[in-house]
Amino acid sequence: MSGLGALIKKEFKEQIKTYRLLIIAVVFLVFGLATPLMLKYLPQIIKLAGENIVIDIPPASAVQALTEYADTIIQVGVLLVVLTAMGAISGEVYKGTAAMVLSKPVSRASFIFAKLFALSTSFIAALILASAACYGYTVILLGEANFSAFMALNGLLILFFMVAISVTLLFSSVFRSHLAAGGLALVVLIGQAVMVNIPRLGDYMPAGLVSWGIGLLSGEEASAWGALRISLAVIVACLYLTWLRMRNKEL
Repeated sequence: MSGLGALIKKEFKEQIKTYRLLIIAVVFLVFGLATPLMLKYLPQIIKLAGENIVIDIPPASAVQALTEYADTIIQVGVLLVVLTAMGAISGEVYKGTAAMVLSKPVSRASFIFAKLFALSTSFIAALILASAACYGYTVILLGEANFSAFMALNGLLILFFMVAISVTLLFSSVFRSHLAAGGLALVVLIGQAVMVNIPRLGDYMPAGLVSWGIGLLSGEEASAWGALRISLAVIVACLYLTWLRMRNKEL
């Protein structure tokens, strides 16, 4: 893939210039810090909210905090993926930047892969930062947790984010409108998350990766290798279809 290194540098410069990398990192970090703090001090917060409120809340556990963090970060993360990637290709095509870039000795495959790599790296870096903060505060406030299981959970979250990025990039190459690309990507991602509850079919939905990771924290032995294989296939398929679309697209 010719010109890949230069395109990756370009993507990172744009993310820094537009503060996208900073925004993603800050949002993730806020939820990483807030989740264990909220669970730890929730009884005191409720008590301060009103003298007549009597709610018996059992003490939060480390597993509960990390599980809540994973549930929250995947919802917030998918929304951020769609918002940051929905105009990644359509925006450059509309502004004429894509035609300018591709007029140089760079391939369309490099153009697409550079976007996937830069976006994935940004989300991975933000997730590492937020997860480290969440785990550290959880251990301090709520006790020890299974570190290896939490690492595995984060690996599965990274793969799911790459699926979300690939899907959004595909729609960004198909539609000129950012809103159309983002809206359809969101529909697809939410739809497959709903289908996780369908017997047998749900075992192969990428969202099953999140359930698998959360299960590891709880000590469950259930796995979702089918969802992992399908997730990898979806990434490859989306990249290939995006490349086909860009190859046949007049810039």
